Amino acid sequence: MIKPLLSNYSMHFRIAFGLYTLVVLWASLRQGGGPQPIEHFDKVMHFTFYGIFTVIAAGCTLQRKTFIGLSILIIGYGVLMEVFQSYVPSRHMSLADIIANSSGVIIVMIFFIKYQLHNNR
Repeated sequence: MIKPLLSNYSMHFRIAFGLYTLVVLWASLRQGGGPQPIEHFDKVMHFTFYGIFTVIAAGCTLQRKTFIGLSILIIGYGVLMEVFQSYVPSRHMSLADIIANSSGVIIVMIFFIKYQLHNNR
């Protein structure tokens, strides 16, 4: 039931993927940042943002191989965003943020693969 539903909306997911890429770019490279309501809250946000990124990627394709490729691309994108942050005043590169980003991607990827929501091609 879910597979036909996703295939009908893959173009919408692809558009969302492109737009979300821009949102992450903006959020990653804007100056500033405010106080955190709880300690390490930013790590939770990194995990969540990149997990959502991966859910959107899952909607772009039903092919497992393509989904894994998109997931790896998202991890690489997260690393690049952290590197670029080192050039933005008031921002800095953080290995902990890279780990949080990658963890969000990997957890969602495992979920989709475990529940076989993508074909084995």
